[in-house]
Amino acid sequence: MNTKKLVALLLVVVATLILIVACGRTPKAETNAVEPAKAQDKTEAAPAKKANKDITIVIVPKALDNPIFIDAKVAAEKAGRELGIKVDWVGSTNSVASEQVTVIEGLIAKKVDAILISCNDATALKDVINKATDRGIKIATFDSDSPDSKRLFYIGTNNYNAGKKAAEYMTKLLPNGGKVAILTGVLGAPNLEERIKGFKDAAKGSKLQVLPVQTGEDDVAKSVEIVNQFTSANPDLAGWWFDGGWPFFADEDALAGLKKFRDKGGKVVSIDTFHPMLKFMKLGYADQFIGSNYTAMGDQGVKLLLKAIQGEKLTETNVDTGFELCDKANVEEVLKSKTPWK
Repeated sequence: MNTKKLVALLLVVVATLILIVACGRTPKAETNAVEPAKAQDKTEAAPAKKANKDITIVIVPKALDNPIFIDAKVAAEKAGRELGIKVDWVGSTNSVASEQVTVIEGLIAKKVDAILISCNDATALKDVINKATDRGIKIATFDSDSPDSKRLFYIGTNNYNAGKKAAEYMTKLLPNGGKVAILTGVLGAPNLEERIKGFKDAAKGSKLQVLPVQTGEDDVAKSVEIVNQFTSANPDLAGWWFDGGWPFFADEDALAGLKKFRDKGGKVVSIDTFHPMLKFMKLGYADQFIGSNYTAMGDQGVKLLLKAIQGEKLTETNVDTGFELCDKANVEEVLKSKTPWK
C-alpha cells in the first residue's frame, strides 16, 4: 500500500470515529421554561400596632347639651390621659337619631379608630353602626344600646332590671296599691323603653295601677310642666316613677306641685343619681333613686375599645355596670362621688 492510500484510509477512519462519538451524545434540549419562582409565604404580616398617642376614640352622647353624661365624659377623658390616647367628645345638638347618624357619618369619613355611642334610637342607628364596623372602626354602645347592630359590645346598666327594681320599690311604698304615673324622656329611646318594660312587667299581679306614659321629650322644663299639670289633674294619684331624673334637674321652686304631692303622702321613685338630684333627696322630694354608673361606662368603655384596637379579642358583648341605690340614709355618701354640674 503506497503512502497516499494509507493517508486517505486513516482520514476515513478518523472521520468515522468522530461521527460515531457525535451520534452517541444526547443533545441538550432547548427550553424556554422560566425557573420556578420561590413559593411565596401566604401568611400576611400582622399590621403594625398603632402607638397609643396616634389613637383616637370618640364618645358620642345622645346630645351635647344633655348633662347626664358628665360623669361618663370626665371618666373617659381621665382614662384617655392615663392610657396616652386621644379621647374626643362629639355629638349632636338635640337628642335626635337622624342628627346622630350625621355625626357618625362624619367620624367614618375622618377614619377615627373607635366610637362609643349612646343611641337615641336603636333601629335608626343600626345601619350607620354597621357601616362603621365594615369600614374597620371599632364601635360600641353605652347607656342606650342598638343590640341588632354589629356593635362590639354594650356597656351600661341593665335597663330592664332597673325598671323592675323601681317597680319593686314602688310596690313596697304602696302596699295597698294605687295609681302610678310614669314620666319618660324621648319615646322610642331603647334604654328608656327597656326600663318601662321592666317596670310594667314587675308591676303585673300587684295592686299598682300603671297609667299611660307621659313624655317630657328629654327636656327639663317640659318634664316639670308635665309633672305639675298631671299631678294637679289627677288628685287620686298615689305615685310617680320617673325613668330619668329630668324634673330634679330644675330649681326647687319649679316643683311646687310635686312638693304638695309629697306632703299629701305621694310616693316618688326615680332613675338616676346625678349631682343636682341629690339635694331633692335631702329635701324629701323622693323616696328612692336608682342610678346608672356613668363613671364606669366612660372609664371601662374606653379601655375595652383600646383593647379591641390593639387586636385583643373581647369576650363580653354586654357589660353590666350595675346600678347605684340612693335614699335619705346614704345620700351624703353618694354625693361625695358626683361631679357638680356647671
